[in-house]
Amino acid sequence: MSRPIVLQDHPDSVGARTALPLVVDLDGTLLKVDTLYELFVLGIFASPVRTLLSFFVLKDGIAAFKRRLSGIVQLDVESLPVREELLAYLRQQAAAGREIHLATAAERAVAAAVAERFSIFQSVQGTDHDVNLKGPRKAERLKGLFPGGFVYAGDSRADLPVWQSASAAIVVSANPRLSGAVQSAGIAIECAFNKRPNQLSAWIRAIRPHQWAKNAIVLVPVILGWRDVTLGSMATTLAMLLLLCLVASLTYLVNDMADLSSDRKHWSKRRRPFASGAIPVRDGLLVIGIALPVACILGLWISPLAGICLIAYVVVTLGYSFGWKRIPLFDAFIIALLFTIRILIGIAAAKLAPSAWLLTFSMFFFFSLALAKRHTEILKAAEHHLQKVEGRGYQLRDDNLTLTFGIGASMASIVIVVIYLVEEVFARNIYDTPAWLWIAPVSIFLFSCRIWVLAHRGRMTDDPVAFALRDRVSIGLGLLVAVAMLLAL
Repeated sequence: MSRPIVLQDHPDSVGARTALPLVVDLDGTLLKVDTLYELFVLGIFASPVRTLLSFFVLKDGIAAFKRRLSGIVQLDVESLPVREELLAYLRQQAAAGREIHLATAAERAVAAAVAERFSIFQSVQGTDHDVNLKGPRKAERLKGLFPGGFVYAGDSRADLPVWQSASAAIVVSANPRLSGAVQSAGIAIECAFNKRPNQLSAWIRAIRPHQWAKNAIVLVPVILGWRDVTLGSMATTLAMLLLLCLVASLTYLVNDMADLSSDRKHWSKRRRPFASGAIPVRDGLLVIGIALPVACILGLWISPLAGICLIAYVVVTLGYSFGWKRIPLFDAFIIALLFTIRILIGIAAAKLAPSAWLLTFSMFFFFSLALAKRHTEILKAAEHHLQKVEGRGYQLRDDNLTLTFGIGASMASIVIVVIYLVEEVFARNIYDTPAWLWIAPVSIFLFSCRIWVLAHRGRMTDDPVAFALRDRVSIGLGLLVAVAMLLAL
């Protein structure tokens, strides 16, 4: 936690200012987030049509737009991330007898709900009717309410007109130029909070580059059908692999914004960049809105058929984010489908004939792994005395359901691997000594058993695929399969 920087001044003038009412802005100041964008994102996933239609209300002004969004969805103000260092300062001042007030351009109902959460504010001013309480309008209102003067806490250049009307400023910003601009305007600064979040680190965590290893499944058709792969088709496949990594990262951003409320209640996911406020959802919307369409168009240009599969991947992922993930078992089916689409991208990019057995194995195998993830989440929810898995449709009593379907799908995938080897691999004479390939179903069987034993004991991380990439036993089994394939050549 950063400590406020208190600027030195004459003791009498400091005492006079700290006796004045302290008026606090909401978006970006008390809260790490902007409630307008939070409402918009929540509305997009809860009621997309009504939320998009609300843009037509902008002709009546931004205040009407904010009021319309507030009527569509309600923010869970209890979970919104707060600037703890500023809140501690406000509570200290309130305990000393100082008046604390909230004045924000956020819709007044939202501001009132936030004020009720903290119980330190003696009054609340917010956007209502046709007045957007920002900049000069906020300054005029506060001058009328506090003719004897006030101290204002803000976070952006939009607050400069308010600071110019105030007796002193509290600057809450990671931008040192803002404090400089306030001082250049001749405004006394009571204190400044300048904790700087590491944006680069936050974006790296948000796009999850460690998850890109999952996309290597695109190369599976190339490895299995290596005799039919040309240098050109290999280059196309690698290009689609890189593009898929970009698209997957962008869809992670979409999913994180869809899960804002549930992530903030989760024991570990609350630290995610969007949930914690490290990255504004406004920036996420901007990046997704530009990069995702460009990536899809680029995919069509590289390989039309693989590009169509990539677009299908995006559509299915968006469907998952917009609601399918809340349907028990169907959500696991969708996750399995996304992995299978990755294989289809590899098949299309390399111009290979699709294998029904390979695709069927993928669906059963990854359906099982997805349920292992849900089984783990259910067990951990029980450890934290929750009645359900937040943001998903599973309840604690569903643990037997995920266990039964998960192990059943796992065993079915082993049978399908055997059929695939007999019906396709051995029949095509791709390998000189194909008997070595029997190691593959044995390794997959042992891996599945390990995943489910650890999941049922609560000793596995939330993501079985990510777990496998770090687990020595799983890596060893994977290397064993690779060696078997080399020996079979």
